[in-house]
Amino acid sequence: MQVSKASNAGNPYIGLFARATDKLCVADVSASHKLITALDTLGVPVMKTTFGGFSMAGICLAMNSRGAVVPSFCSKEEVDALKSRDLEVLQLSGAFSAAGNNIAANDYGCVANPEMPRKLLTRIADCLGVEAVPKRVAGYLTSGSAVLATNRGFLAHNRASEAELKELASILKVPGENCTLCMGVPFVSLCAIANSQGAVLGEATTGFESGRAAQGLSLLG
Repeated sequence: MQVSKASNAGNPYIGLFARATDKLCVADVSASHKLITALDTLGVPVMKTTFGGFSMAGICLAMNSRGAVVPSFCSKEEVDALKSRDLEVLQLSGAFSAAGNNIAANDYGCVANPEMPRKLLTRIADCLGVEAVPKRVAGYLTSGSAVLATNRGFLAHNRASEAELKELASILKVPGENCTLCMGVPFVSLCAIANSQGAVLGEATTGFESGRAAQGLSLLG
């Protein structure tokens, strides 16, 4: 279990450019050699792709080991590439198409933008194989940007209360912490890529933040 730091062409907000599970890491075709090398920390294959020809995997993609939720504008070839990795794929349209911003999931649970219709939450649950619970985090609808979850732990927006942390732990079935990354950024999923084996944090993350993140993701020891 390791924690490392990286940037993508000087950009420390590396969570914009990749998402990971315990089986796979999906990264932008634009991901730099430095970032791809750092992703070795996670101990899983790295798949480089686009979403409708665009980058920003961290914004476009929410996933766990079973499924992937992506925008409706993804091409058949892009969807088939994810399916070839044994993933169920759900394509979202409209206001919630930025799946990475609206959904945070691990293999045990999922929190989602509470403005999503119940039918859509059911489809997300079917794709990911876990219950999709509508929930604001620290007052924000975009729970996917405010939470980063793995099968060992989670990080949440630093204004998430103790009661919220307990509720998130109940939904995701792992312990977690509230924190910031990249020198005070509270939207943790924009600043890190993680799974049960390790985490890559944005290069601007301080030593204190790194320790807090390692604790929240249960990567210490």
